[in-house]
This record gives sequence, structure tokens and C-alpha cells, in this order.
Amino acid sequence: MGSLRRLKPYLLDHRERFLQACLVMAGVALLNGATVWILKPAVNSIFERKDPRLLVAVVLAIPGIFLVKMVLTYVQSYLMSYIGQRITQRLREELFVHLHTLSLDFFWRSKSGEVLSRLTNDLTNLQSGLQFVPLYMVRDTLTVIVLLFVMFFINWRFALIALLAMPMAAAVLAILGRKLRAASRKSQEVMGEIYHRFQESLQGMLVVKAFNYEADAIRKFNSESSAFFDQMMRYFRATALSGPLMEFLGSLILAAIVYKAGREIFHGRMTPGDFFTFLGSFFMAYAPVKNLSQMNATLQMAMAAADRIFAVLEEKPTVREKPDAFAFTGLKSGIIFENVSFQYPSRDHWALRRVNLSIKAGEVVAVAGPSGSGKTTLVHLLLRLFDPTEGRILIDGKDLRDYSSASLRSHLGLVTQDTILFNDTLAANVAVGRPGASAGEVLEALKVADAAEFVAHLPSGMDTSLGDRGLRLSGGQRQRIAIARAVLKNPSLLLLDEATSNLDAGSERSVQQSLERLYPGRTVLIIAHRLATLQNAHRIVVLNRGEVAEAGTHAELLAQGGVYATLYRFQQLEPIDEAA
Repeated sequence: MGSLRRLKPYLLDHRERFLQACLVMAGVALLNGATVWILKPAVNSIFERKDPRLLVAVVLAIPGIFLVKMVLTYVQSYLMSYIGQRITQRLREELFVHLHTLSLDFFWRSKSGEVLSRLTNDLTNLQSGLQFVPLYMVRDTLTVIVLLFVMFFINWRFALIALLAMPMAAAVLAILGRKLRAASRKSQEVMGEIYHRFQESLQGMLVVKAFNYEADAIRKFNSESSAFFDQMMRYFRATALSGPLMEFLGSLILAAIVYKAGREIFHGRMTPGDFFTFLGSFFMAYAPVKNLSQMNATLQMAMAAADRIFAVLEEKPTVREKPDAFAFTGLKSGIIFENVSFQYPSRDHWALRRVNLSIKAGEVVAVAGPSGSGKTTLVHLLLRLFDPTEGRILIDGKDLRDYSSASLRSHLGLVTQDTILFNDTLAANVAVGRPGASAGEVLEALKVADAAEFVAHLPSGMDTSLGDRGLRLSGGQRQRIAIARAVLKNPSLLLLDEATSNLDAGSERSVQQSLERLYPGRTVLIIAHRLATLQNAHRIVVLNRGEVAEAGTHAELLAQGGVYATLYRFQQLEPIDEAA
């Protein structure tokens, strides 16, 4: 019922078309009744009156009724298909928009294949339910009512016998409905796992082949595929059982009606026309009743899909905007970390612990430390992808949480180790942060990133499509595009998280010089493992196990002989003091 309540506003948006469809379906139901009612004069004109003119009139009326019915059937199907498509289109768009409002932790704890399954498989099942369930429910219910009226008009005693099938059918549908809903929900969950396994193998095919992992990947996929098969067979067993059960119940009622009708005809209390009309009504009612039983399976699958879709739409971002948030207009005085501690969701250790750090506007600050010491977490917090678990971050004297995230990020430039490129042109990828940038501005950014030369040799230059995830470029080329993207944005705060990690020594030196030309007039936070790239920073902060261990210039930290000096000597392949 919760999912039905959530669907109500979507349905109300199309109430006019739905009412039109209901009127057309009512017309189809009446024509179904007219089709069977015309049997009475047809049979009586042959067996009793032997009236050729009445027979001709009946024969001409039959195709006329079916012609009108054909038109109305087409209209009802079109209207319900339109409503189903429109609602699923709106849900698909709302899901996509909502996913972009959620905080990063949702995507860390959710499998991308599972989310994709809800955007595709579940929406398809829901669309099928929206298209066919109202169609069966309204049209076929009205058809059964019309045919029951015909049967009651002919012989109310026989009609009561036919009605005995209804409570029995309702009991069957109620029992099977629970099984259908449970099996459908479980099968859709398993389908999410299958989507995830597909995506995982496609994206990691290089590792799969390099490590001869094909057999294990196939084994795991086959296991999940078998689980999906088992769940779907539970669903189909329940679906397959409903039809034969309804037929068997109908046969019992039919046998009773034929027996009683035969005795009535023998005693002259029923005409052949009445008998055939009643029997025709009973047989014509069977198909709608069977549709209603099959509707139960479609309904249960659609509701299970709706449950999963609305579960995503009900997710709330953990990083929330204040209604009166300030607009960030650019860094002016500086950044202060006050006793900042942070723990990632679902992890049992602290990424940062009691970090106190100040960065003045226009200062170039580098962050060094061993892997896992919390360096990248500083970037995540400054981008407000997460909020500190404890403590606060002040920007120009105001809590970071007091600014709107959109205005804050519009003044931040980011280059990460893992370069994300989209299946678009090279120019569009560079202009992600400034969609309206001119071709000349994009070219200047490419020159700063030492990328203009290789771009000039691409088939269509800056208009070259980069393909899925930018795989038409090498790792170093992708990194340069990411740097050009940050350059074009012209941020007041530049965040470089392993920005040159994928470049060779020569390219790294060239790009490093280009980046350093951007430093004046900007605040820069550099994170790098290669300590040689940090030597020109105004100050180097060393993290170890999430805490600030040391801070100072390159020369000062080497003289201290602590963590930084040990890491530096290790990278220079110098002998290491084991105690240090």
C-alpha cells in the first residue's frame, strides 16, 4: 500500500487520459456484452422462427460490433501505454536527478550494478504493471459485470451458480499473490547482483585477463545466474498454477450449468437462444477472469519493483544544505581545520584524528605521508563530499557547512589520480566546469596542461570523441585533460591530489612547471607521494595515521629526521634508519 500511495500523485497527473481510457474500456465491455447478447436472436431465428431477414440483420451486425470494438481496443491500449510510458519516464528522470543529490557515502555502500538494475529492470517491470494492470482491472472487471448482468437477465438462478466461482478465485489469488510478491522481490535483488557482476567484469577486463581470472569470474556469475533462475521459477510456478486452477474451478461451474440448463430445455422452460446466450456469456467471462488472475502476477512484480525504486528515492543525503546558506565568492583570508576528526561510513578506524591546520590565502601547502594516512580525506572534506565527524572547517571565518555546496565547488579546482572522463568530445570534457567556454579558452587551458600538442594530432582535434571513460587516450593524456579542466575553471582554491602521478618524468616536470605558473594569486593544496614535487611549496604538512606528525619546509623536515625524512630517503633509494 505504501508504494501505491507513492504512485498516486504520478497517476493523478494523467487522470484526464485515464478517465478517457476508462470510458473507452467501458465501451469495450458493453460491446463484449452486445457480442454475446446477439446470439439469442441469431439462434432463435434459425431454430424457432426460421426468419431469414432477422438472420441477415444479425449477420450484418456482428462485423459492425467487432469493428467498433477494434477501434476502441486500439484507443484504450494506446492511452494506457502513454500513461505507463510517461510515469516511468518521470520516475527515471527523478531517480537520475535524486542520485545526483545524494552524498558520496550512498555510492560507496551501494553497488553500481544494483542501482543500474533499479533504473532499468525495475522500471520496466513497473511500466508493465502501469500499462496492463489498470487495463485488466477496469476493462475486464466491467466486462465480467456486463456479462453477469446478461446472465442474470436470462436466468438469475444459473447466474448465482456462476457467481460461486468468484470467492474461490479470490482465495486462490490471495494465496498465490503472497508467493508472487516475495519471489518477484528476491529475483529483482538477484538481478541487481547480476548487473553488478557484468559491470565489474567489463570494467576490470584487463585485470581479469592479466591474472587468468576468467574461470572464477564465470563461476561467480553462473552462481548468481542460477540463483536468479531459481527465484524466477518460484515466480513462474505460482503464475503457471493460477491459470489451470481457474480453469478447473470454471469447469465445475460449467458442468453444473450445463446439467441444469439441459433439464430446463427438456421441460420447455428455456429456449435454445437463451441457453446459448447464457453459455456464451459464461465462456466470454472466462477470458477476463483469467486475465484478472494473471494481472495479479503482473501487479505483484510491479509493486516489488516500485518498493525498490521508492527505496532509492527515499534515501536522504547525509551532507545537507542549510536553507539560509551563504554564497561562497572566493577564498579571501584562509582555511582553518579545528580539531577535525573523520571516520568514513562502514569503516572501523579514523581517517583523520584531531587535525589542526591553517592555510593562508595565496599559500601553497603540500600534504605528505604514507598511504592511508588521510591525505585525500582532506580534499573530500574541503569539497564537502562529507562533513567532519568531529570539529569544524572554517573558510574565511565561517563554518564550511554555512556555505552552499554549489557555490563552494564553483571556486574549487580539482585534479585527482583517478581521472574521470566522459563519453563526449575532448573540448566538452575540458569544459566540464565551464560549459560556456570558447574554443580559444579551451585551447589555452590545454597549452598550460602541456596537452595542446597531442590534441592537435587527434583525428578531429578538440572535437574528437574520447569514447567510454576516455579509453582512446593514454593514462598520461587523460591526466593532462584533467589538469586542463582545472585550469579552465580558474579556481581560487586549487586541489591537486596526485595530479601528476600518471605522467612520465619528462611530462611530469613540464606539467609541474605549468602548474606552478598558476600558483600566484591562488591558494593551492598539493597531495603527492613523490616528495620531489613538493619542494617548492611554502609549507609541507606530514600526516601519519590520520594525525599531523610534522610541518615545515622541505629543508626543515629533512633536518628533523622524522617521517618525512624517512619517506624522502626511501624514494631516493638511500639507506634507511630502521629505528626511524
